[in-house]
Amino acid sequence: MMILFCPIMGFGQTSYDYLRDQLIQRQDNTRSQISNLDRQIQAVTERLNEVSREYDEVFRQYEELNRLIVLQQERLRQMNREQGQIEEEIQLIEDNLKELEEQLNRLIEQYKDTLTYIYKHGRSTELALILTSTSLNQLMVRSFYLARFNDHLQSQVDEIETTQEQLVQSRQDLEQTHDRNRESLANIRSETERLEQQQNRQEEIVQALRSDINGLENQRNLRQQQRDNLENTMENLIREEERLRRAEASGATPVVRENMVSEDELGAFEESFREQRGQLPWPVDNGTITERFGERIHPVYNTRTQNLGVDIATMPGSSVRAVNDGYVYGVQNLQGYGEVIFVSHGEYKTAYGNMSDIFVRRNQVLRKGDVIGLSGDENSIRGPVVFFLIREGSQMVDPERWLQNPQP
Repeated sequence: MMILFCPIMGFGQTSYDYLRDQLIQRQDNTRSQISNLDRQIQAVTERLNEVSREYDEVFRQYEELNRLIVLQQERLRQMNREQGQIEEEIQLIEDNLKELEEQLNRLIEQYKDTLTYIYKHGRSTELALILTSTSLNQLMVRSFYLARFNDHLQSQVDEIETTQEQLVQSRQDLEQTHDRNRESLANIRSETERLEQQQNRQEEIVQALRSDINGLENQRNLRQQQRDNLENTMENLIREEERLRRAEASGATPVVRENMVSEDELGAFEESFREQRGQLPWPVDNGTITERFGERIHPVYNTRTQNLGVDIATMPGSSVRAVNDGYVYGVQNLQGYGEVIFVSHGEYKTAYGNMSDIFVRRNQVLRKGDVIGLSGDENSIRGPVVFFLIREGSQMVDPERWLQNPQP
């Protein structure tokens, strides 16, 4: 008598464990981003609580609250992202549960079939097979297959027990993940309510500010002057640098640099910068853009202004890095922007403003990733942000089109 059987495979348990580990890792990464935003929100909230109700301070309060709302919106986005990941994990566990239940049913049915066979034929059949062997060779062959049959029977029992344990663990995983999902949804509801309260508070501040027309006009004019001053300063620095380079090329006036930048090197800087559209590294780690590039309708003034770059909120005094190879062609203090570092990358220029500390000098050659200073802090004109702009030829361009996406 020959008994044929096949071992039962693991039904994708290894793949399931890998996929779930990946989902949990993604959730950990998202929670890390949420924690970083929490620290920034806490810092802004502390500053917000220190501001008085005087007009000048009220306007500053409005700006701080605006940053707070942007950060809270980003935190809410990350929370929704995490909740979506948890739902993916729930679906994965439920699919695994279904597969394990089907596997367990198959194993039990196979085991029942084996037991039925034993019941019908009895253990005496095994002894009869051995005793009726006509030769030693036949005896050894029959003994071998009977041993294999007994091993198969035990393996069925072992696999049923293992699958039952996996099923229990998967059900526990599902219950724990549902708990985390309920907690995540409750946090999202709470965060949404808090955000609505901040937006209502912001609207109250806007109405208070609009009541002082003269003050609003002065603030608007000041902002326009600051923007024009930044653009004119940058234009003058570029013209002066071009004049010096022409003089240097003609041999009339040597330009002293820490490292001489040749036309070929400058061309390489330019080509490298051009190729990194959409892939430039951010000038700071863990930054969130709170003031975007381009035309902006001011919520208080109801006027249209052009923002030359972006404000990137980050932790106070964070390291600011050069986004590409280049050299410093100017360092100046400008009203509304604080200390500004101007860097040339050939046809492309970048500027880093609202710095709380500066580590570079004019004509210093930079490499991508070099720390050039520290971002703004509570005492800086624009708060704990770094102002960042990109100029292509004679035009300011949107930095967000050049910077790599910081998060999915």
